[in-house]
Amino acid sequence: MPGAGDRGAPRARWLGTGLLVEEVDNTATLIILAVVGGVIGLLVFVLLVKKFIAFIIKKTQEKKKECLVSSSGNDNTENGLPGSKAEEKPPTKV
Repeated sequence: MPGAGDRGAPRARWLGTGLLVEEVDNTATLIILAVVGGVIGLLVFVLLVKKFIAFIIKKTQEKKKECLVSSSGNDNTENGLPGSKAEEKPPTKV
């Protein structure tokens, strides 16, 4: 029977340049690379989402801070509250 003892032997291919190259099954390597690439991609995605959410939270807090200012039109300098106006001193004549 031709080839009966060759079941586990790796196949080799002649390149024509004087090199004999063995064909190797790269399935495990491709699976490992796919998993590593997927993990890196997922990490980048999570960091981008985190940055985007932080940006949105920062913007909404800035809007809330702006709303804390009273818009009634009252100015403390007009109410005569102590320390609200700098007292003007008459110029001293020398």
